[in-house]
Amino acid sequence: MKFNEVNKSIKRVDAYEKVTGKAKFAADLFFPNMIYGKVLRSKYPHTRIVKINIEKALACPGVEAIITAADIPNNEFGVIVQNQQVLARQQVFYIGDGIAAVAAETKEAAAEAVELIEVEYKELPGIFDPEEAGEEDAPLIHSELENNQVVHHRLRKGDTEKGFGQAEVILEREYTTQFVEHGYIETESLVAVPHEHNTLVTIYGSIQNPFSCRNAVASVLKVPLNKVRIIQNHMGGSFGGKDEVMSSMAARAAILALKTGRPVKMVNTRDESILESYKRHPYKMKYKVGVTKEGKLVAMEIKCLADSGAYACQTPFVTWRSVVQATGPYELPNVKTDTYGYYTNNVYTGAMRGYGSPQTIFAQESLMDELAEELKMTPMELRLKNIYHNNSITASGQKLDNHQVSLEEVINKAVEASNYKEKYREYSKSQSGDKKRGIGMAVSFRGCSLGAEATDAAGAIVAIQRDGSILISCGLAENGEGLKTVFTQIAAEELGVDIERISYMEVDTSVSPESGATVASRSTILGGNAVRNASHQLKETLVDMIANKFKTKANKLIFKNENIYEKNKEQKIISFDEAVNLANQEGIFLSA
Repeated sequence: MKFNEVNKSIKRVDAYEKVTGKAKFAADLFFPNMIYGKVLRSKYPHTRIVKINIEKALACPGVEAIITAADIPNNEFGVIVQNQQVLARQQVFYIGDGIAAVAAETKEAAAEAVELIEVEYKELPGIFDPEEAGEEDAPLIHSELENNQVVHHRLRKGDTEKGFGQAEVILEREYTTQFVEHGYIETESLVAVPHEHNTLVTIYGSIQNPFSCRNAVASVLKVPLNKVRIIQNHMGGSFGGKDEVMSSMAARAAILALKTGRPVKMVNTRDESILESYKRHPYKMKYKVGVTKEGKLVAMEIKCLADSGAYACQTPFVTWRSVVQATGPYELPNVKTDTYGYYTNNVYTGAMRGYGSPQTIFAQESLMDELAEELKMTPMELRLKNIYHNNSITASGQKLDNHQVSLEEVINKAVEASNYKEKYREYSKSQSGDKKRGIGMAVSFRGCSLGAEATDAAGAIVAIQRDGSILISCGLAENGEGLKTVFTQIAAEELGVDIERISYMEVDTSVSPESGATVASRSTILGGNAVRNASHQLKETLVDMIANKFKTKANKLIFKNENIYEKNKEQKIISFDEAVNLANQEGIFLSA
């Protein structure tokens, strides 16, 4: 297939705005009569709140309102498990848990008032290790639950006991990973505006998933979804990090805005962002692998413990991804994998790039290197003996028979491009001096899109305006990954026009079609195809009109270079602008 637009490397459509400083981030927004919000966060990991006194803080000059959990209609929210507090009601679960929120005339007044809020605590025993959290006599973090377990996923294939009986070499190893901060350049920021555009509250912000944020805020306020409007601004990075943390910030700001009747702006400092925002899950992983002397894997047992922190957040889905990918892209007849998530009094954990894959990839590939050394093979040799090929069956029982499995080809190309064999041979020799050289190899596979955890779909609206300009609307959000540019190129390709005539609209939950979350590398394949399908429908509408007008066959019409041609003929039939004008004259509306 020959392409005219999607095969080009072009300047990002939002690049000019960003490099000239014209792009508006949430922290840049200003509304008349706007005030500023600030949150009091816990300095203790696990305490009971005995009493909150806000009298001194309310007396602080410039303070307009202070809210606690008592002011919140529904204090719990969550995408999967609704147990995350907007503000701590009776109990604090981690250092950084929000306790109260202040709105004041200035940021300085809000910060001063936060310091004047008096909280009487009763400290409770804390748990900071998922292994300890899983013990039978461990103190309960969430007292309404029977234990501290968030989730347990099991995967079974074959008979591992029988497999280890056939193994000639058995290796057991333990691996750990740590919390990881997203570190986006722009901290969390938003503005909540009450009673705007016939809604109860409109929220402008650096929000990765506007629709899930809308759902959370509406749930917290106990109002219909159409009473909450979320409009996404330019974002300075997210990497999975601006989801639940933005929902809690949005809910606090919304309640303050409704209480005061004024727009409320909240912008986290870097300290506040690191303190309260969720992180990548730390894992403790135990691997046991059995292999023949020739290097063929015969059995593997894996146990992963994920630290969920104070709340469930994304742990049920993150650990589900881990359980199906923990063995790596290797053929294994016998597998037993158990992945657990446990509550602790650490900061809660959630989505971050890779979503449960990086932890197990690190462990599995470290194991393969150690196993290769044990078998006196090169890491490449061991991997090539065990990787997936066409018709391989994965640990979760999927047969890879409906697409080309190209892992061996990928490895061979990487080996050739990096001169791996020669470097590995050279660097494996004893080295002296301060600098030592090495070369490593790792292979992995992971799922893109939502997979089996949810129905996966996206929607898009493409509308050709009366002057021939084009608008694209989709519920998937530009987080810095280039989504606007990709969708613009796809529409330009399908309609045969220049990208300059196309604009991608910021996500607005009141008008954009809901398209699921902007996560899991799903936007191009799902949102992109939605844009393509909508553009194709418009194209078909124009094709039928042109074919009828010029007495030609519809299947012979080609859209390219801003014109419509007949196949194998250089002379255009009509320009794109002329076709749009003709549609206007005939009363044909070009929106799909």
